[in-house]
Amino acid sequence: MRSSRLGVAALLFVTGCSSTVAGAATPGGTPGATGPLTEVLGTTGLDAAVEGDLRVSDVAATPDGGFVVLMTGDLGGNHRSALVELVPGDGGLTVGTVTEGAPFADLGEVHVAPDGTVVALAPVLPEPGDPGSGDGGREQDLALAVLAPGAGGPDVRRVAADAELGTPDLGTGVLSPDGATLYASLRWTVDGGTVNRLAAVDVATGEVTTSAPLGVETPGQAVATDLALRPDGGLATLVRTDRDAEGDVDGAVLAQYDADLQPLGEPVELVDEEESTGYALAVLADGGVVASVLAGDLDTGEGRLVTVRDGAVSATAVLPGIGTDLTVAGGHAHLVHGRSGEAVGLAAVRLDTSEVVAGVELCPAGVPAPLALAADGRTVAATVACEQDESLLRDVAVLLG
Repeated sequence: MRSSRLGVAALLFVTGCSSTVAGAATPGGTPGATGPLTEVLGTTGLDAAVEGDLRVSDVAATPDGGFVVLMTGDLGGNHRSALVELVPGDGGLTVGTVTEGAPFADLGEVHVAPDGTVVALAPVLPEPGDPGSGDGGREQDLALAVLAPGAGGPDVRRVAADAELGTPDLGTGVLSPDGATLYASLRWTVDGGTVNRLAAVDVATGEVTTSAPLGVETPGQAVATDLALRPDGGLATLVRTDRDAEGDVDGAVLAQYDADLQPLGEPVELVDEEESTGYALAVLADGGVVASVLAGDLDTGEGRLVTVRDGAVSATAVLPGIGTDLTVAGGHAHLVHGRSGEAVGLAAVRLDTSEVVAGVELCPAGVPAPLALAADGRTVAATVACEQDESLLRDVAVLLG
């Protein structure tokens, strides 16, 4: 159990933090689930599994049917992380092996390769004398932490520096099907603004093998906040754009790219409202894309699941809250939703009708966190920080099937 703090509440409003943040999208979904996955099979606490004050950053499925949760420390000084194994069983979920992770200095995300190698992505602090230290930017280096099966701890590999921009400060990505490449949105802080590029990063070395500009026109800045793989090897990206040069109003668009990170068609506006925020997306087996967005401002806006086909919005579902993360199983999209301090739930949307067909409350008040679909597509693990009282939060994982 841990104290409530701004960094935890901000999970609701920071996009691109899941493997999905943020990378939770599974291309085409996974066969096996025939109906909505909204029956609670078990709940387990995560706080007791780790020493110190850590909170959930992300969760991903493992090839053996389980899950791994990335937990990270406080932004202000607790620069560490832990990888917590979750093991499904007849009693629901139990905590398995806990491995001390990289000295991460910010929120991150976690991915798992087909051979079980765990790949985490988050910033670490620059080492003394590193280029970029004290340059007036965020003063952090984006790094991969790679935990091979059977290893005692992860190998930390900083993402290679750009010749002009230096080491990226932040990023979000999606792992290639073979686990060798992380396709990522890399960000640099330059003169108080953000520079964003798409890149292919070699997981084994941290080297950037391909890099390309985002190519989304906007009066201010554009940042890809979530990525998913297309069936043809390209990428779908959820992009936050500035509606004005000052950056006072955000808009959410979908942009797609080929395997060489070159744009495919024009970006698609996801809602009609002037202000909108994108949270997560998934690519379907037929190439369609579903995206969770907030239409309007944070206080009064409406959560929606938007379907894009053939370069245009084809369907929209109104959600019971802000869908902060999503995954696709069979013919349903499953979204964890809520607002900070209010009830957190999981909603299922039938994709062929865009109807919300089922839902379940995960905790009566709290902050939604990422979710992940199991390798066989029959269960989903949702994480949430549940309020115990006005000053305490408790991280839990809920297994649903």
